[in-house]
Parts: sequence; structure tokens; C-alpha cells
Amino acid sequence: MKKRGVLMMTVAIVFVVTFVLTNVAGAQSYGPVVSKQLSEVRQATTKYHDIKVAFEDGYGPKDEAKYHLVPNMGIHLTNNELLGTSTNDPLAPEVLVYEPKKNGGYKLVAVEYMSLGEKRPSLFGQEFDDGPFPGSFALHAWVWQANPDGMFSPFNPNVANLNNNSEYPR
Repeated sequence: MKKRGVLMMTVAIVFVVTFVLTNVAGAQSYGPVVSKQLSEVRQATTKYHDIKVAFEDGYGPKDEAKYHLVPNMGIHLTNNELLGTSTNDPLAPEVLVYEPKKNGGYKLVAVEYMSLGEKRPSLFGQEFDDGPFPGSFALHAWVWQANPDGMFSPFNPNVANLNNNSEYPR
């Protein structure tokens, strides 16, 4: 009985060490400064896992009929007050990106920073991509859904690309 307990404890320790090292290694792939910034973004946006809180804080549209599902991205809720600012605050993203869940509701998967103007901004050491309309720039950060294409890739193959009436692969 004692040997079994020791074996289970060893397995548990190996699992924890592997989990921690895997996450630390992944987090450090952008360097310690960016890893810390991304951790702060997660902390600042945790409350938005509840989409109602996003609505209360000015993100919208609130009407589901107005949602547009972008394949391999999700739906985008924009805070127009933040969009009009001249600087991008990493802790106050202009856009929250949600994936519809097959049982209803929405899962927060990413944040998006958007800028209007002539000068292409950067955050986290990353230059923004061209945005969805002329004179706009955007940078996605997949802080809530792993992305095999990279943290800052515009699209994420792990996010459903089906419409709201289809079955989701999860």
C-alpha cells in the first residue's frame, strides 16, 4: 500500500513539473517582458469570460442578430469609446473575440487591439496587421485559446469556423 502511494505521488509530481515547464516554455517564447505583459492582459480580461460584463463595460453589439462570425476568429465585440483613442492600452483592448459554444453562450478566446490612422502601431514587440477597413490596423492576441499559428496570428484554426446553426467540432 505504501509503495502505491509513493508511486502515485511520483506520477503527480512528474505531471505537475511537466505542466509547469510546458507552460513556462510556451510563455517565454516571446521573452520575459512580453510574457509578463500577456499575463497582465489575461488578468485584466478575466472578467470578460462573462459576456454580460463585456456589455456592461461598453462592448457590443449586444444583439446576437448583429453578430458576424468570422471563420477561424469568432465574433468581435467592440468598445467604440476605446477605438477612438490614439494609443492602444494593452490592458484595455478595443475588441474582445468570442467563439460561440455549441450548447449556447460564448467563450472568450482572444483580445484584439485596433488603431485608426496612418501610422502602423505595435504592441508586445509586434507590428499591427492591416485592419478590417481602410486606415485601420489590428493585432490579435490569443490569450484565452491556444493558437498553433502563434499568439499574434490573425486567424486561429482552433476556433470553430462554422456558422451559428452548425455543429461545432468540440
